[in-house]
Amino acid sequence: MGFPSFILRALLPQTVPRWITMRTQPIITRMAQPRPIPLEIEAKLLVPHPSTLSTIARLRHIGPYRLRPRRPARLYTIYLDTDDLALARHGIAVRLRRNRTRWEATLKWSGTEEGVIHTRPERTVRLVRKPTFPYTLPLALQSPEVRELVTDTPLHPILLSDVYRRRFTVSRQRDGKARVCAELALDRVRLRHPQARHPTIATYSEVEIELEADGTVEDVQQIAALLQERFALTPATGSKFSRGLHVLYGAERLPTHPFS
Repeated sequence: MGFPSFILRALLPQTVPRWITMRTQPIITRMAQPRPIPLEIEAKLLVPHPSTLSTIARLRHIGPYRLRPRRPARLYTIYLDTDDLALARHGIAVRLRRNRTRWEATLKWSGTEEGVIHTRPERTVRLVRKPTFPYTLPLALQSPEVRELVTDTPLHPILLSDVYRRRFTVSRQRDGKARVCAELALDRVRLRHPQARHPTIATYSEVEIELEADGTVEDVQQIAALLQERFALTPATGSKFSRGLHVLYGAERLPTHPFS
């Protein structure tokens, strides 16, 4: 037997109490707002001789900065696009990367280059399983712009890279504490055509200095300047992706604004 309606009206409030509205409204507002896209800020330097990487790897200090070795990484990367390079022509890169058994997907937008500093928006999500092809982007990476460009078009590999990376945590004393300023990456890069029967299209060495939370852009610039002066390194233009695209597909099919 149900309760009479006059009892239910007495027991249940006709409006939501104000204290509930006050507490839940910020949560609802945050859920409705899109998450800001993180910025990657790094310096990129070309290394003329591969042996220079080994020399840099033996450093434990450079200027006021301390270098602490981390576990090296072998990064296998697959770049994806449509057959007509719809994303690349609009300055967007989709990257699948494996480090040991872990896979992740990253969406990158073209950015800016000022001297040695490269700045670009990027968003990364971890994948729970090995990707299969044709590939569908995770919902977290399906921005309105990407959905408009791709719609239901499948994404296929257009470029592969294989990177052996030696990594170092870069810190500096500030306020009596060691503050982590950046990550130093020494990369030996091999770019390949997506079809296995094709040979390697390019090999080169580069240094990346990526800004960390307790560092500043000035830290990244100073570390880069110290390495340039000591080892005759030169500023790198573009990215691994843009370098491979130019070799494989030619400048006429690429975006007006280069990838950084």
